[in-house]
Amino acid sequence: MKRILLLCLACTALKTQAQQPDSVRVFIDSALHVMQRHSVFTRKVNWKQMTQKVYQMTRNAKTYKEAAPGIKYAFDALGDKHGWLVLGEEEYRNPHFKQDTGRITDNMKQAASKGPKIYCGVVNDQYAYLSIPFFGGQTDEQMTRFAQRIQDSLCKVVNVKTKGIIIDLRLNAGGNSYPMLAGLANVFGSGDLSVHKDRQGKITERTTLDGYKLVQDGQLRTTLGKACGDLTGLPVAVIIGPITGSSGEGLAIALSARKKTILVGENTAGYTSANNGFLLAGDQYGMVLAESFMTDRYGNTWYDRVRPTIPVTGGDDFFHHASDKKIQAAVQWLDKQQGK
Repeated sequence: MKRILLLCLACTALKTQAQQPDSVRVFIDSALHVMQRHSVFTRKVNWKQMTQKVYQMTRNAKTYKEAAPGIKYAFDALGDKHGWLVLGEEEYRNPHFKQDTGRITDNMKQAASKGPKIYCGVVNDQYAYLSIPFFGGQTDEQMTRFAQRIQDSLCKVVNVKTKGIIIDLRLNAGGNSYPMLAGLANVFGSGDLSVHKDRQGKITERTTLDGYKLVQDGQLRTTLGKACGDLTGLPVAVIIGPITGSSGEGLAIALSARKKTILVGENTAGYTSANNGFLLAGDQYGMVLAESFMTDRYGNTWYDRVRPTIPVTGGDDFFHHASDKKIQAAVQWLDKQQGK
């Protein structure tokens, strides 16, 4: 009897020694909860089985780092190619999704290597040209400044002779869409830019331009200080390509719903989910999830890449615009709009 009691006491001691810290269990539970509640792909996962699997994988984890493989396993099961995990100093993305780089030409790579710059100019003496790049700033000051830079660049090449605008998004891999949209406030005009609807057709989310203010669900996101007149009546040709992704695709979608606007070029990169970020327990731990898909002002949804109305494959020449096949196609369409 004494021997059995000693064995039982030993088992209890081992169990106590192996017990997982509460902070680690909270970290695991909160990560699974955020994925289940917020991911647009949540229905793909059997969460009861997933929870059991992750608990099994992390049963001996004493730290957040040791629990990370279980969190990665659950994230991979979502099939989210646009989101990522932040696990301390590691940024983790689903390894099953690789960026399609086969369509990115040497000319595109060379142009992209110059960094995210705004380019503006005049084509055929009558069309304003504006190239809007990636932008990753998040502070109010950064967003306001970038929105104004877009507008100021457009104003440099718009005058009374301007008969149309070419907006080039081929080097826009994404980032923060708010200042991109606000920077073109006088091209869009006041009104909805994007709405999300429920199954009954009721609007549940709305992104709107109110003058020069960009408002999302009643919250001011950023604003444009000044603009060079009303440009809503001008036709706009938007050039897209394989680098155009994420917020770049969102800007293309918003513009495509505008009157007298066309998309020219190639299919985009295919990151049309709308992401949201979430903090997890511990410092420098969190995740970014695809929470919904991008929509236009009518509630039309883009589940994949954005496709051009006028397809033009290849022929990119960022350094000699007169030889650029996509710019040439944009000009041909703009020419046809004159007098309409």
